[in-house]
Amino acid sequence: MFPNIGIGVDLLHLPRLRSLLLARRSTYLHRFARRILTTSELATFQTKHEAAEDVVRWLGVRWAAKEAAFKAGGGGAVGRRLGWKEVEVRYFSSGQPYLQLERDGEGVKGGLSISHDGEYVVAMAMLPPPATTAGIMGMVEEMRAERVQVV
Repeated sequence: MFPNIGIGVDLLHLPRLRSLLLARRSTYLHRFARRILTTSELATFQTKHEAAEDVVRWLGVRWAAKEAAFKAGGGGAVGRRLGWKEVEVRYFSSGQPYLQLERDGEGVKGGLSISHDGEYVVAMAMLPPPATTAGIMGMVEEMRAERVQVV
């Protein structure tokens, strides 16, 4: 029923990321952000003037989501290993997160679940098989058409 769907999970311990980002030179935080964020994510990051802990959590969510996408991709959804800037965390108007993957001008949507509590962030990503360009949402619609219960 779910042929070749890629599933990936990542668990991030925020104190580890915090020590990496804040214990080094003051410029490292912004260099790190430029390395892993898409242009759109970087623009959002640059408007953040919150406490350091909130910025670390915000970056941690994106790190965990992208790591989960890398594990789910396995070269499948886009035909090769994904790069940091090819995966973007986005949100539907309902607030539900999803992944937007970009490669050679083609976009693929993927499922994403994120949770964070205290010192941990966990992300789970689902990516469609290579032949499916409609992404996870298209697969859900196909399953509904086949009367498969989607919960």
